[in-house]
This record gives sequence, structure tokens and C-alpha cells, in this order.
Amino acid sequence: MSMKVLQLGMGVRGEQWAAVVRAYPGIEMSGYVETNLLLAERQLAKWNEQNIPCFIDLDEALIKVKPDLVIIATPPEFHLEQCRKVFKHGIHVICEKPLTESYDESIEIVRLAEKASAFLGVSMQFRYLNVSQTFRRLITDGTMGRPSFSVFLYERNRDARRRDLNKYPIAMEQPMLLEQSVHHFDLMRYCYNDEIKAVRCDTWRPEWSTYNDDPCVAALFEFEHGLHLNYHGTWTTAWNVPYFSWRTDCTNGVLLQKELHSDLYRTFYTPDLAIRLERASWMIDNEKRFEPLIEIPVDPDVAFHDDTYRLLDHFINAINGKCELETSGVDHLKTLGVTLACVKSSKTGQRVVMDDFYKKNGIPTKWL
Repeated sequence: MSMKVLQLGMGVRGEQWAAVVRAYPGIEMSGYVETNLLLAERQLAKWNEQNIPCFIDLDEALIKVKPDLVIIATPPEFHLEQCRKVFKHGIHVICEKPLTESYDESIEIVRLAEKASAFLGVSMQFRYLNVSQTFRRLITDGTMGRPSFSVFLYERNRDARRRDLNKYPIAMEQPMLLEQSVHHFDLMRYCYNDEIKAVRCDTWRPEWSTYNDDPCVAALFEFEHGLHLNYHGTWTTAWNVPYFSWRTDCTNGVLLQKELHSDLYRTFYTPDLAIRLERASWMIDNEKRFEPLIEIPVDPDVAFHDDTYRLLDHFINAINGKCELETSGVDHLKTLGVTLACVKSSKTGQRVVMDDFYKKNGIPTKWL
């Protein structure tokens, strides 16, 4: 029996989701909801899906389509009201991140899903990149040893005026944190298989930025198992060349990722080797004293498609009882919590302890 999908939103991310649904066997796109009729007509023609109904009103779409799954690819300001309507019908939801921009609204959505006995997934698809899966394995299986410290750099000139980019982040509070860094923080939690214990954060806005609020973030994270991570992320560089680097120093060497979607390397380290090299330094060329970076084979991904496809596959397997849902609404409350704690730290200039932050925001202990 085919699973019927209703998708809300047909913009940039909606186009990616529609392609994934078309490629996934056993499910069918049964309808769209889009308030921009010109966009809807253009996209349906582009996707050759003129036979699929498109609605302006969500209530009407839910009644006529009777979907098994709703994919929400709309701006976060609409998520709460949309989820309220969908969960009234007991329908499963995959929602784009962030779930909402406030903790109270996100908690309400999670409670609505529980009350409806429906699955709620959040689109943290970067977890399902091959490079992320390999990174996590090398950390969790002990190959790299214990992580001690890390530097995560993400720099991009994301000009908000570009036609191919979503426009709603322009007016958002903390657009970098809530739209981009939230992915990075989720990757940290997932790849290290560890939770963030405390955070210090500062944000700011360069004068040439195309965003109304701060597109630059600098943060220091303390993890429960002792790892310290320095994070710098920006959507407003003065050079239109993207840069990514994620270096983690561990007891057995260094793990280095050079691209967000690929390029993973490592070095080996043992104290005995270091001592031998140091003693022999007088007879070894300085450039050859150190272990070279070794590339770790990782199958390439089509970014935003392959990872989203695997997220959808994992979600459907969870619905069918084959696994626990990793990217659940409950789990997202931790990633969102770290993101909102960064907002608070930036405003107050103080270190935020996550346990205290969760309690003050009413997160039930069972969810943590």
C-alpha cells in the first residue's frame, strides 16, 4: 500500500523535498499546499506534476487528500499553527528546522504529536551525510580515542538578495543561529555522541550585511565528556569564497573535515612516536617529522538530496517499527535549546549551563 504525502511549501527547500519524494519507492506525492499561486504554477510545470492538486487552504487539503504523512517545508513562523491542524487528524509530520523560533511553541508541537500518537521528525538531514556517518563511527568505535578539543569554522557570503535563496531569514532574529548554526550544533551532538553541557556565545552584524539581525556567531561549547569546541559561523563574509573546517584533536590523532558534505581526513598519534620523532629531529627534515593527513574514503553525496532521502527512509522505518526515530521532535529540543542558549548568552554576556536552561524553559526530565 502506497503512503500518501502532502507537502506544505514549494520554495527552495520544498523543491528539494519534492524531488526526494518522487525518488522514494512506495510513497506518492498526493498534494501540495502553497499560498503563492504563481510559485505553485511554476513549480508544478517545472516538476511535470500538473496532475497533482495544489491547495491554498491546509484544512481543505487534509480533508481531500487524507495523507499519511505531511512534510512541512515552510518558514518556522507558520509551523505551530500548521502542526496544530495536522495533528488533529493524527497524521505523521516531518518538519523543517527550526521547529519554531521559541521554546514554548516547540514544546507545544512535541506535546501535540504525543497526544495524537503521531511521529514528529525534524529535518536535521546533515546527520545522514556519508561523511557525518563516518565521522560518528570513528569517534564512537574508539578509533580516534577521546576527543579533547575542536575548532569548527563555517564562513559564507550568503547574500540574502539572491533569487535562489529563501527570503524570510532577512527579517529573522539571529538568522545565522536559527537557520544555519542549528544544523552545525546538531552535527556536533550527533557526531560526538555527546551532549553540550554549557555555552558562551557572542553574535554581531557587519555593516554590509544583507540581514537585519546578527549573521555572525562565535561560541565556546563545553561537552559533558570534557570536549571543548570553538565555533565560528557567519553568513556575511567580505570574500565570496566559502570556507569550512572542522578539526577535532583526540588521544589517537586528529580528525579533520574540510567540506561540509565531504572530505574527511585523519592523522595518527602515539606518545612513543612523538618522542622518537622529537629525538630524531636533528636528522629528519622538518617537513617530514609529522604524520601526513590521510584521506578517509567516503562515498560522495548529492547534497540536500541524498541526505534528505536517508532521513526520509529512517523516518519511514521508524513508523514501521524497525528503528527508533533519531531526529525526533524531542531530540530536536536539545539542539534548539543549545541554539536558543546561544541567543541568551549573546544578550547577557554570560555562560549558560544547559541543565539550568532546560529546567527554566520547562523541558520535562523524561525528554532529556
